[in-house]
Amino acid sequence: MQKKSALRGVRGLVLSLVLLAGTAITQPVSAFAANGDLVQQVNFGQACSSGIGVGIAFDGTHLWYSCYASSPDLYEADPITGSVIASYTVAGGLGALAWDGNRKRIWAGWGGAGTSGDIRLVDPATGAGTVMFNAADAAADSLDDGLAYDAQDDSLFVSPDGSTTIYHYASSGGTLGSFPWSGAGCYNSGLAIGGQLLFQGSDGCNHVWAVQRGSLAAAFDFPTGAGGVRDEDLECDSVTFSPRTVMWSVEAYEPRRAIAFEIPPGSCTTGGGVDSDRDGLLDEWETSGVTIDPDGAGPIAPQFIDLPAMGADKNKPDVFLQVDWMADPTHSHALVPAAIKKVVDAFAASPYTSPTGSTGINLHVDGGPSSIMNYATSATWGALSRATALTHVSNLGTSGPGGYDWTAFQALKDAHLTPTGRTPVFHYVVSAHNYDSTTSSGISRGIGASDLIVSLGSFTGGVGSTNEQAGTLMHELGHNLDLRHGGGDNTNYKPNYLSVMSYGFQMGGVIKGGVAGTFDYSRSALGTLDEGSLSEPAGIGAAGYGTRRWCPASGSYVAVPDASGPIDWNCNGTTTETGLSFDTNNDGATGALAGHDDWTNLKLKGGAIGLAGVTPDLPTVTEDETFTVEEAAKIPNSTTTFTGFFPPVSNSPAVNAAKAGSAIPVKFGLGGNHGLDIFAPGSPSSQQVTCGTGTPVGDPQPTAGPGKAELSYNAATGRYTMVWKTASSWAGSCRRLTVAFGDGTQQVAEFRFR
Repeated sequence: MQKKSALRGVRGLVLSLVLLAGTAITQPVSAFAANGDLVQQVNFGQACSSGIGVGIAFDGTHLWYSCYASSPDLYEADPITGSVIASYTVAGGLGALAWDGNRKRIWAGWGGAGTSGDIRLVDPATGAGTVMFNAADAAADSLDDGLAYDAQDDSLFVSPDGSTTIYHYASSGGTLGSFPWSGAGCYNSGLAIGGQLLFQGSDGCNHVWAVQRGSLAAAFDFPTGAGGVRDEDLECDSVTFSPRTVMWSVEAYEPRRAIAFEIPPGSCTTGGGVDSDRDGLLDEWETSGVTIDPDGAGPIAPQFIDLPAMGADKNKPDVFLQVDWMADPTHSHALVPAAIKKVVDAFAASPYTSPTGSTGINLHVDGGPSSIMNYATSATWGALSRATALTHVSNLGTSGPGGYDWTAFQALKDAHLTPTGRTPVFHYVVSAHNYDSTTSSGISRGIGASDLIVSLGSFTGGVGSTNEQAGTLMHELGHNLDLRHGGGDNTNYKPNYLSVMSYGFQMGGVIKGGVAGTFDYSRSALGTLDEGSLSEPAGIGAAGYGTRRWCPASGSYVAVPDASGPIDWNCNGTTTETGLSFDTNNDGATGALAGHDDWTNLKLKGGAIGLAGVTPDLPTVTEDETFTVEEAAKIPNSTTTFTGFFPPVSNSPAVNAAKAGSAIPVKFGLGGNHGLDIFAPGSPSSQQVTCGTGTPVGDPQPTAGPGKAELSYNAATGRYTMVWKTASSWAGSCRRLTVAFGDGTQQVAEFRFR
């Protein structure tokens, strides 16, 4: 409000509106109306002694209004009748107000008393106010016209009178910057926030602009239904007229009154948009459900999302997925329950800790009415489901020089997700055949997103195995949650990054306890691995885990079942080298590979998540994924668990003494019977090495015809025996026996011949 010029018009305004004083005027409207349409007008039972008041707040039940340079300066009132319930003198004059849904207190700006710029926190039970800080940058005038509390980062937006600048402060008083008001033709006034939109009023011009809270990008604007009311401060109310959401604005002059006008349902919740667990889904949504208007003023009716019935918990993070699937008479790309459960279990068991202190994340996957909603009770989605089968096509779109074009995907989304109102709540997943002409397993709509494709039509059985489905879903969802192929960077196949985000673990899972198949994001940031100076004895120090590294001879990322100890980085059969330069991830460089803690760094709000009331601005083209069938072939399945060599052969680094020309029974265990076709091509082999140092001499040579005839398995002991025929000419030399298996793993034993 421009106080000085406006005061000259107070008498005229009072005379023209005097007949309205002391009455509440209700104007019923249809269940949902257009933005800015008048929903309610209420006249309060007590006036401001100064004739001026700009503050309005809503505590979930009652309205609060303030008075400039007056005593009392704060009133509590019924939002329907306008009856005053209580009054207080806090400072002898207050400006704009904002309800703090976290503290259950009222923030109050300055208004003709005390020091300009003082921001107070007021106890609504007693009216006692404490100056928390002084907004010095915003204190150019004696009145604060607008104040908004943002519960998601515990901050305040301040809009001083007669200004076109909005100031941002931490609740502790630290400045977070400023930015220009989005309006035109007036000055800024009221402010409100209760989700992902910041609403900005205008000083008596009856118009509101909404911007996205993070980027400040324009969302929409509209005139209010204020009529002759000079609206000032703003406050969200998602309770009084539920399921509609309204914005309250208070008249600057007498008669003391406020109006409520329509805003998009779900776009602004009470108390600054409290999100206790920081999952992007506001507490009010998770406890009461949320009504979303899918298309604004379009023909689709507002939709109620019953989040409590779906298992949402305001104290524990929730991530929701709608998985639609392509199908034809011959096959279906619906994800199998076992695959979904692997991912649900991984999120539930994660170390992710929310601000509420809860551990783990509730992952809710709607894969159709018969899909499981609660794995603990086996309850299905039933009537709550909106997931559906889609017409099968071989390629869901095309890719060009810039990457994948999401136009075809968006058409499916507009037809099957948008009308449900779920866009601000659910990640949209299409389980397709292929997303383009390649055989890539899937793609996310960028990093920090809410759309993804699982496309396993070129993998096992034309639909993907259980592990391929689980790993790909979790991998692409990880991109939605702000993870990259190297966690915090794009470097793929890092041996010190144990996560399904690495192609090395996407489909087979992380190796844990010597066995692959654990679908997980990384739980800690392992130390940086310097490929220019590797230490094989040091390894990566990943107790309880295995890893993979590139072995050029096999052209594959070979598994290391135990990554807690030494690692043979250059795949030459020894683990004693230091200062070694080797490209462990086959990216053409020998650089420093950084570890990453995925779970700690997840960002649950991306893309459209939490963004109610506005159509999200999503990319139409994103970079292609390259995990194709050909790439997957470089990662052999880890189907064996090597349990060691057994007498008469000792395990490395021990050196076995043997007679040249003898036949040595090499006994070993693989954790069970895997048949006799267990060796990789060209294996086993032996190579001369320098006695004492283990330095290879010459090339590896296949062992002398061991063949299946000389390989046997003893079910009683659970051990294999391979007969190795040695040459008498080896007397006085040392050799290394390398046994490489079909899953890409290999083991060595050292020998000195006499």
